[in-house]
Amino acid sequence: MKNLTMILFKIGVVLFLALGVVVVLTQAVGLVVGDPGLVSGAVSALGMAMTVAAGVTGLLGFVMSYIFQWKSGED
Repeated sequence: MKNLTMILFKIGVVLFLALGVVVVLTQAVGLVVGDPGLVSGAVSALGMAMTVAAGVTGLLGFVMSYIFQWKSGED
C-alpha cells in the first residue's frame, strides 16, 4: 500500500507540474505574439485537468501522512 501510494503521489506531482508548465509557456507565447485567445485558451483547455491533478495529489499527500504515520514537527 505504501509503495502504490508513493508511486501515485509522484505521478500526480509530475502531472500537475507539467501541466502548469505547459499552461505558463503557452500563455507566454500568446503574450509574445499578441494572441489573447491563446492566453485564455490555455487555461480553458488545461486548467481543469491541472486543478484536478493538484487536488488529487494533495489528498494523496494527506492520506500518506496516515499511512506513513508522520508526526507533526518532524523533519
